[in-house]
Amino acid sequence: MFYAEASEKDAERVRRNLSRLDALDKHNMVQHSDSYVYFPVNISDARIKKLIEKSGVRLVNKAAIAKEPRRTYYDLLDGKLTATELNALTRGFDLFGDIALIDVPPGLNGREAIVARAILQANHRISTVLAKAGPISGVFRTRKMRFISGKRRFIALHRENGCTFRFDVRKVFFSTRFAFERARVTSLVGGRERVMVMFAGAGPFAIEIAKVHKKSRVVAIELNKFGYEYMKGNILLNKTPNVIPVLGDVRDKAKDFKGFADRIIMPMPKSSETFLDEALLVAKKRAVVHIYTFAPTANQFGPIKAAIREHAARNGYKVRFLSGRTVRPYSAVEAEIVLDYEILKGRKPKRA
Repeated sequence: MFYAEASEKDAERVRRNLSRLDALDKHNMVQHSDSYVYFPVNISDARIKKLIEKSGVRLVNKAAIAKEPRRTYYDLLDGKLTATELNALTRGFDLFGDIALIDVPPGLNGREAIVARAILQANHRISTVLAKAGPISGVFRTRKMRFISGKRRFIALHRENGCTFRFDVRKVFFSTRFAFERARVTSLVGGRERVMVMFAGAGPFAIEIAKVHKKSRVVAIELNKFGYEYMKGNILLNKTPNVIPVLGDVRDKAKDFKGFADRIIMPMPKSSETFLDEALLVAKKRAVVHIYTFAPTANQFGPIKAAIREHAARNGYKVRFLSGRTVRPYSAVEAEIVLDYEILKGRKPKRA
């Protein structure tokens, strides 16, 4: 079987030419590599083959596609940046759908367009490259970004764990690094649980839980009006009417859901532990809490456990610690962690 090889920029032109010649094989899948698109072709006679080759398109077999070496964008920068510039470059980037967000070190200012073009060339699924223009800051945990190359847009359509999320990357906080955590917590939810998601953003935790557990009821509270509006759209997009979006501050809105939750999710590591009062308020007599926080690498769970024990002692409830894990390293001395624990109102803990 033969394939017509086309670069990313020529792919649409080649596809149209093959269709015009009635040579496009619609019964087989288009193949992709890091550098090329491969269209399956039907070569009915020598004339068709000659016309395809005359158009400048190379015909290759399937084995040749498999042998093409994988080249990363970092490989493509060899010779375009100096050794010092390559060493300064952060190899990874954040990916929101087909939008890549890169970190440009100070020594590479003015050279980011070269980096962006290499990313677009090496990753055919990426269509936009943005650069970080500041740290995550403010109560909504957003950051400034600037456009570098590709299609000029900021609205992402991001797919994760069987769900799709639409949001403006400049106006809504969304961490792709929480994908595993969202899947993990979803797997722990019971079929008819009532779940409270604080600081819900565009709705990833709430919607992923609701989509798997259709008989659960999930309340998602978000202070950022942009996040709230995108969450409402994502509820419709994912067909999860069992998510109840709430616009407002958790400190105010928690009062409307006293004793509601079997499970509480607190995914704001900078300040989650300052909302222990609200977690206790919305919890049923027995409820599981997933709290995310930043912790010293030397003693990751000690400080947050001490804070929860102290809060429990002051407020007359028992606590049982279930499990904890490192979500990701944050710095040389700090990590982002999650601690799962159980609130037991009026009960003695089985394990502390």
